[in-house]
Amino acid sequence: MNTNDAKEYLSKRQIPQLFESMLTGLMYHRPEDPLGFLENCLQKARELGGPESVAWDTFITPDRRPLPPITAPQGKKAPSKLEGGPGPGPGPYRRYERLPPIQAQFSIESDSDMTESSGLIQEYDVFDPSKPRPHIIFIIGGPGSGKGTQTAKIASHYDYECVSVGEILRNQLLHHAPTDRKWELIAQIIANGELAPQETTIEELKHQFIKRQDAKGFIVDGFPREISQAFTFEEQIGSPDLVILLACSNQQLRQRLEKRAAQQGRPDDNAHAIEKRLDTFKHNITLIAKYYQERGIIVRIDADREEDDIFADICAVVKDRLFPTETKAEDLS
Repeated sequence: MNTNDAKEYLSKRQIPQLFESMLTGLMYHRPEDPLGFLENCLQKARELGGPESVAWDTFITPDRRPLPPITAPQGKKAPSKLEGGPGPGPGPYRRYERLPPIQAQFSIESDSDMTESSGLIQEYDVFDPSKPRPHIIFIIGGPGSGKGTQTAKIASHYDYECVSVGEILRNQLLHHAPTDRKWELIAQIIANGELAPQETTIEELKHQFIKRQDAKGFIVDGFPREISQAFTFEEQIGSPDLVILLACSNQQLRQRLEKRAAQQGRPDDNAHAIEKRLDTFKHNITLIAKYYQERGIIVRIDADREEDDIFADICAVVKDRLFPTETKAEDLS
């Protein structure tokens, strides 16, 4: 089965919406037995009549009794959610290995693990394929490492567009959480120090790129925050040109977050969320760094220093990696 056949197979049977619903249920309930939870989800989906009867929030309200399933037309067999389709190997369901909370099973040793598409997110061209793609730089680091400050400075210096994933989500929550149940749930997840659902994050990021098609480049603050986001970004958009890791001590991160909480009052800067976010960052950063290190596009910057010193080092890296001809010209002059 080639990639197009796999995508067509998944789309016709509405498997992407089933996966999104089960992932939302996992993030909402955080069960001790995730496999048992998923088995129950599949059984409930079967009782409801199949993936086409599953909504994004079906598995966050387990006490709701489903209506009797609609009987399928005679001779039409309901597709099995446990079959991977024709062809060798475990098929598209290997995506389970990349979704929380089973991150311990992630593998970044195999190219197929990193680039396999499973159709969870709607696919479309983000950039005009007939034109050169704008530069994309990721700024990653722990909460409070100075990502927002450095992102704004770099964007201004190079006339690039600044994209803050956290700011985008916070604005969406401000406008939609009071009236939209899905965003209300995401607000609860973020306030608890958890990461927003991957599908939501990727789609919001893609919309920002589409709105600014003529940009010279993009500086993306706070992305990716887990390895599955890195996988999906590469599948949907491509590899970033450069990843800058702002390395900062935990003590410094806590001090900065506590100071920011007193000044700004952000909902994700409460004491519980701070510790949860630090733990999440420590848990995820190793795989993310290794993934981009194998591609030779990540650079570590000491972020315990003054912001002007950090910015100077970042500019030197950007100039060397993205504008090598200018660097050579200066060396020759």
